[in-house]
Amino acid sequence: MTRWWLCLSLGGALACVSDAAVAPGARCAGVASAAASIRVDDSTGWVPAPRWILVYAGSTLGPSIRYRTTGLRRLVTHVDTAGNPQYWAFSGAIFLHLYAPSGRVFTTWIGGVPANGADWTEYLDSLFVPGAALSRLDSAVALGGAVLGALPEPFRVSIMIPYPDPGIGSLDFGGQVYDFGNAAGRGDAAAAYIHEVVRRFQAAGFAQLRLDGFYWLLESAPALDVGVITRVAGDVHAAGLRFLWIPYYAAEGWTRWRDFGFDAAWLQPNYFFDPGLPASRLDSAAARAEQNGMGLEVEFDGRLWADSMYCDRLQPYLTTLANQPPLRAREIAVYEGSGALIGLSFGRQLKDRALYQALGDVLR
Repeated sequence: MTRWWLCLSLGGALACVSDAAVAPGARCAGVASAAASIRVDDSTGWVPAPRWILVYAGSTLGPSIRYRTTGLRRLVTHVDTAGNPQYWAFSGAIFLHLYAPSGRVFTTWIGGVPANGADWTEYLDSLFVPGAALSRLDSAVALGGAVLGALPEPFRVSIMIPYPDPGIGSLDFGGQVYDFGNAAGRGDAAAAYIHEVVRRFQAAGFAQLRLDGFYWLLESAPALDVGVITRVAGDVHAAGLRFLWIPYYAAEGWTRWRDFGFDAAWLQPNYFFDPGLPASRLDSAAARAEQNGMGLEVEFDGRLWADSMYCDRLQPYLTTLANQPPLRAREIAVYEGSGALIGLSFGRQLKDRALYQALGDVLR
């Protein structure tokens, strides 16, 4: 799985990889040794499908995941060395989180105590209160548009659905208690959460943002969850929205994503996180994604420049996508470890700029 080791519980506090702790290029002399050779043929004039950035904002637990307006602008647009936007890099953001401030977890494959209804509500508060993450994103998109011109359509937003873990027994959300001992109760809780997100989004009146849909947080689909997932898909579609998923490599049920009601899905190669995996894992993941009508997730975090074992592990993703026009024509999702792309955008060394440019070229 992709992300379980990014944050460690230390005596009740949460310690996360800090992307600002080490400047790009500080320890990795060859981080972009091959990146400058990547070229993407853009002569066909096709308009790319939405590009999605995963945003671990809201329910903040440390400075590395507190996205500010200036940082979000550096995420949604590709910038030059002076920080000036050059072009739109992303047209959508998936908002998600693994941990609540309480220390409980929104998805239990990482271990820990499942989040309760108060945690679900707190997460939505942390996104929707004035000046919070979505307001900052709205401002960041406006700042980008002032330089680049507006996107053809409002910037898309998808929001996670916390995993309704049956092990919790019951959940009190919005003044209603839901029985998680059966699929109906789990689905009802998710439906109430969906309705609350739609209500809050409409009330917020964001000028630059459009609610595109919801993201299923659990990265596999065990048999116990299939009925819940299909029920939730129906509720999402009844609201006129889309349902998104990013299963890990060889996750249970990953090939059946359409049967479950998802509208778009990306396969995690999980290559970046395991130095023991050869680059051929990217070829395999690309083939699997192509055969199953999925997109491919790009994965990296701050270890890209902080740890020599990871310095060269982003570039193979870019080479794979550069060589796969069908995958580039689909929606692409980027996991950047809650701020690593922002850090890379500040890079001044030629190798860092080359890698940053290569990522921008692939997204373009």
